[in-house]
Amino acid sequence: MTDAPAPPTRGDVFFSAAMHLRLLLRVDRMQAIRLAMRRAIRPGMRVLDAGCGSGILSFLALEAGARHVVAIDRDNVELAQALARENGFDGRIDFLEADLTTLAPAAVPEPVDALMAFVYTNHIVTDEARSALVFDLRRRFGTADCVTMPNRVSYRAIPCDWPEADAATELADLSAAVGDMEHRYGLKFGALLDAAGAEAMFERARPRVYGERKWQPGASNGGYRHGRAGVRYLGERTPVATFRYDTGGGFEPLPGQVTVPIAAPGTVTAVLWVQELWFDDMLLWSSESVSPAATPLPVRAGDRLTLALDERWRATNLIALEAGA
Repeated sequence: MTDAPAPPTRGDVFFSAAMHLRLLLRVDRMQAIRLAMRRAIRPGMRVLDAGCGSGILSFLALEAGARHVVAIDRDNVELAQALARENGFDGRIDFLEADLTTLAPAAVPEPVDALMAFVYTNHIVTDEARSALVFDLRRRFGTADCVTMPNRVSYRAIPCDWPEADAATELADLSAAVGDMEHRYGLKFGALLDAAGAEAMFERARPRVYGERKWQPGASNGGYRHGRAGVRYLGERTPVATFRYDTGGGFEPLPGQVTVPIAAPGTVTAVLWVQELWFDDMLLWSSESVSPAATPLPVRAGDRLTLALDERWRATNLIALEAGA
């Protein structure tokens, strides 16, 4: 018996030193977080920095009055430790290299008063599980009135006529290429085709930010945005879901489907998702991601478009659409 094939990638992000640096260079983002931190952290608080990255949130928490910080990440912990020493914070931060999804109770021996959890990948598919993780971390390691940052994550959907988001043609080309390869090798590569197709759709999901050669991010409005060349919005931003961490409730998954009103005629080739990270009434960061339509769908003004947030979408980032009056 052979092992089952690994599931397709779900668009996760693995951080490098360059990526941490690019995040820090978005000074607008960090200044918004610094202001929120001053509001959230009271003197003497114990803080858990979940997914600490470069350690910047731990440093800001200590500057805001925290007594001690437990900082955890699955990699790059040595970098955060070096920066802590460089800035005089060593001894006040306990660094731990660990996976947050399997974190043992002994990792955080005392309940924390604040949970810093910027664990999001800027994509609704992968970040649904990240929100479930934040609820779990707060329940397991936080006090009853633990403050979470961000304490609210919201998603909205915009139906788009986006010529570049032509999933059908790209996947047909990929399938033809693999078919030719199978004939030449005399072997079957169906599992590889499925995995590569899923990866290809996730690769289009995010704005082209991390691969830019320019280090200076330039003017910014506090978020990652897709280019707008050739894009037509066919509807307004429709609320999809909001995760609220500090209300005492538990995690509720995304709805199975969402209905979006159509305001202009066209062909829906993609759905643009808008993710917003909030602390109370402060917008900390926003980002966009795209799910190509599994099958492009012509629509008219006044139609109501149903988006299927199903397992196929979660596995491939291809979204099934259905229109009705």
